[in-house]
Amino acid sequence: MPKAVFSIHLNSEQVLQYYKGLKQRVQVTTTDGQSMSLPYDILLNFVTREGIYGTFEITYGSDGKLGELKRL
Repeated sequence: MPKAVFSIHLNSEQVLQYYKGLKQRVQVTTTDGQSMSLPYDILLNFVTREGIYGTFEITYGSDGKLGELKRL
């Protein structure tokens, strides 16, 4: 299964835009320069009072279907 690694730096005010439904997807750039658009809801387990910060790895199928997301 293919994998991608990316970093996210969203402060609490940015996360609030997703929580309010003003935005639904998060645009990230992987470490190899690929652009990915991820649904916000897959990041919910990683939200803190400060926002969402860290480096993550996501697996996905050849059809683009998202698999597991984990913080590195």
